Amino acid sequence: MSQQQKKTHFKYPKNLIIKVVSLEDAIKIQYSNGIECTPDNLANTEIKDFTYYLQSILSKYIEDLKLDVNVRIENTFFIDTEGEHEKKYIGMLFLENQPNQEELTHKLAQLAYEIASSVITQKDILSIAHFDRKPSEDNEFIAEHSEKFINKKNGRSIKHPFTVTPSIDNKKQPKVEILVSGQYCAPKFKAPETTPVEGYAIPAGFDEYGNSVSLYSIDSNHKVSNTPFTLTANHADHIMTLASAKINNSILYYTGDRVENPKGPSKQKTYVLSTLSIVRDESPDKNFQLQQN
Repeated sequence: MSQQQKKTHFKYPKNLIIKVVSLEDAIKIQYSNGIECTPDNLANTEIKDFTYYLQSILSKYIEDLKLDVNVRIENTFFIDTEGEHEKKYIGMLFLENQPNQEELTHKLAQLAYEIASSVITQKDILSIAHFDRKPSEDNEFIAEHSEKFINKKNGRSIKHPFTVTPSIDNKKQPKVEILVSGQYCAPKFKAPETTPVEGYAIPAGFDEYGNSVSLYSIDSNHKVSNTPFTLTANHADHIMTLASAKINNSILYYTGDRVENPKGPSKQKTYVLSTLSIVRDESPDKNFQLQQN
């Protein structure tokens, strides 16, 4: 590095959208003859990941705008050697150096602020909030992409805290900053979808310790399934009823719910038993002409 290069300080790009800054020093070991590393291999992976995450979301937003001009979001990473963020690892997002992009830059910075605020568990006292916020017309977009990131991180701890500073032009409050530390928000799992089920069956077996019963279902044509299905039994009476039906070769009537797991495979279903009763002799349903499949 020449003397002239050493004196030249890094200049922030025009149309700067957001700046992500580590709290820890990026340079850990410095020798008398220089620094044995480069910004690339010193990269704080959490800063890089967060910066790329915001870049992909904001790029999608620009794509949806269908602008007449080709506008791209660029990134750059470096270690500052002097000033406010000396020895800190910094990631930045900015628009290509094109004129008349101030309004779009400001809009993207606002989006970045809203999304970054949505994925962390709490606002630290060191964060500087944007108190002049206005209702956003992009709430649906923000919620959708925040949820995707939250699900991806799954409440993961943040080992190397950093700050996120969007370039929000506000004369009353020139600096807005979010401290990202602790852990990311935990996903909000949707309640499983349930469908009521009922029918007739003959007993197959039970698991007393696993609180479950197995039944051979009887279809509308009075045919008995070759394969039993298992239901979770919430009451000890269910197992006693099934045992009695098995001993006396009785038919059972059951009600319950089929539970579909939204996070699992599309065919993954479980059954929860609500009621289980023996079909009595006086019931006309006792006169099934059962046929094996």
